[in-house]
Amino acid sequence: MLLLPPGVAPSSVTRLSVQVLDNPGVLLRVLGICQRRGARVLAMTYAADRIELAVSADERHLNLLRGRLEGAVDVLGVVAR
Repeated sequence: MLLLPPGVAPSSVTRLSVQVLDNPGVLLRVLGICQRRGARVLAMTYAADRIELAVSADERHLNLLRGRLEGAVDVLGVVAR
């Protein structure tokens, strides 16, 4: 479960579920991609094989983000919820 910061409307947030390999540096790599693609990470949970992100970005940046994440090393899949 992701907890959003106070004052953030849930309708303005896109949830991404990123399935990853449990390798060193994968979390930093995913967060770096989010930053470079103009997405603001509002909340995050991380387990051994999955990163759940709540991001705020316009539609164009979300499409760029999903494409870049899907092509990243150690990322197996991305699902928007």
